[in-house]
Amino acid sequence: MYQKNYTVNQVSNETGVTKGLVSRYLRYAYGAGLLTKAGQSYQPKDCANTRAIKLLLNLNKINIESLDTDWTTGIGVFGSWAQGTNTNESDLDVWIKVDAYPAENQMARLQRDISTMAGAEVNMLVLTPEKMKSIKKSDQPFHNSLIRTSIVLKGGSIE
Repeated sequence: MYQKNYTVNQVSNETGVTKGLVSRYLRYAYGAGLLTKAGQSYQPKDCANTRAIKLLLNLNKINIESLDTDWTTGIGVFGSWAQGTNTNESDLDVWIKVDAYPAENQMARLQRDISTMAGAEVNMLVLTPEKMKSIKKSDQPFHNSLIRTSIVLKGGSIE
């Protein structure tokens, strides 16, 4: 779901699943309207169902309970990962809600751990109460998008 095109052989080689089983599932997804097919290549169809599936796969990659987040009051994702529109090249946008700016080593460790889990570069947005007020005042469109599209992984809401 993260690549633009893939074949039965590619999926089988990358997952270790037999070609027959991969072929069966790809044909099923094609028949269900989740994929398109051109020759031997399948492509995810850009529709609500594929975005929802990708979103679930994205969230499944991040084991939030195994992360050291006790110093935060909330943590979530936004951007393409929260909308199920990410690709292999997409970075993961994470917001961290805190009362005061955290130590750099805490931030670096959390960023590294999430990046390892997700297999993607992580961009972190640290949200102190002052930062939220500043974003709301100076960049209303971004603030609205952040509120509307983010997904809370742990703790309180973004506001």
